[in-house]
Amino acid sequence: MEEQKIEDLLAKEPIRRLKINDCEVTLLGTAHISQKSVDAVDMLIRTENPDTVCIELCDSRMKSVKNPEHWKQLDIFKVFKDRKMYLLLASMILSSFQKKLGKGDIKPGDEMRKAMTLGEERNLKIVPVDREIQTTLRRAWGNVSFFSKSYLISALISSLLVKEDVSDEKIEEMKSDDMLNDLFSQLPHKFDQIKKVIIDERDQFLAQKIRDASKDSKKLLAVVGAGHLKGIMDYIETDREIHELDEIPKPGFFSKISYFILPAIILSLLAYTVYDLGAGAGLELVYSWILVKGTLSALGALIALAHPYSILLAFLAAPIGNFNPIIKPGWVAALCESWLRKPLVEDFEKIADDSEHFSGYWKNRVIRIFLVLLLPQLGSSIGTFIVTMKGFRELL
Repeated sequence: MEEQKIEDLLAKEPIRRLKINDCEVTLLGTAHISQKSVDAVDMLIRTENPDTVCIELCDSRMKSVKNPEHWKQLDIFKVFKDRKMYLLLASMILSSFQKKLGKGDIKPGDEMRKAMTLGEERNLKIVPVDREIQTTLRRAWGNVSFFSKSYLISALISSLLVKEDVSDEKIEEMKSDDMLNDLFSQLPHKFDQIKKVIIDERDQFLAQKIRDASKDSKKLLAVVGAGHLKGIMDYIETDREIHELDEIPKPGFFSKISYFILPAIILSLLAYTVYDLGAGAGLELVYSWILVKGTLSALGALIALAHPYSILLAFLAAPIGNFNPIIKPGWVAALCESWLRKPLVEDFEKIADDSEHFSGYWKNRVIRIFLVLLLPQLGSSIGTFIVTMKGFRELL
């Protein structure tokens, strides 16, 4: 009777079975915030006794799942010093958005935690089969234009403001094979490259990693997001080379010269101002450049409620930021802020809750550091536009 009940429950889950050489492979599609997915993982491991469990995590995410206290070990100053703040921001927003979807005691990725816990209890081989999240994000970021990047950043940040109330029925719909494809089909075609990186490439990567794991296994269970099931089944029957999918794209020609275009325009404008209107007009343009950019950048830091030293550094860095890709006002100010006001563990834990309220952006030290990164940079960019337009008007 118990076995029949288990079979009935599993019959409602998206499960695919196949054989790769001598290995019996079971693919379980999950919704990352579903209690039924957690239960399905539990039942499959206990009843089918696989010797290998593959999970849709990369090495770094598996370590953080294993160690819930990893926030205590994160040196945010080092994150900003190594210029990994945008990767942290994207990861933070995505995990925060997932956390908002969670209901009750279910946390995002609990089905993966269950697979790891049971696997360790039974001495099973646990294999993370996803691509490193930093590689995926950097490949996605490198494949879109400047305007698409701006759109994506605004879309990600706006997702923090949304408080989702997701029903149990909606959560179960997330296990539909086609739901993820439907989601991306609604995006403009200019984002096809992002879909390719985040979905299609990872389908290939996951399929091959599962194939590789099956070579040393007789019975394998792979726990993956249901949206990947169809893609994995399309690729898993054949061995393929995936090393190219694990590489960071090199910057293109335009990206390489983009750092020099604006400084060249600014210096040319200054030189022509001196030539046409005299040294006094050129000196006035330089003063305007320093005061307008510095003031607007410092104002951005002030709005972010940055430390006085961070505000001062934003002012000093803004006038030279266009001529030195390392010294950007937002980055310098955020680096100082992360050193002087290190976030507490509770700041990381409350990101999802604090981001639902406007005041929470200034209350939470982690989010505020990103405000200190973004607002001085925005102020500096506005200053560049104002002073450049002023210079052109004077020449005309």
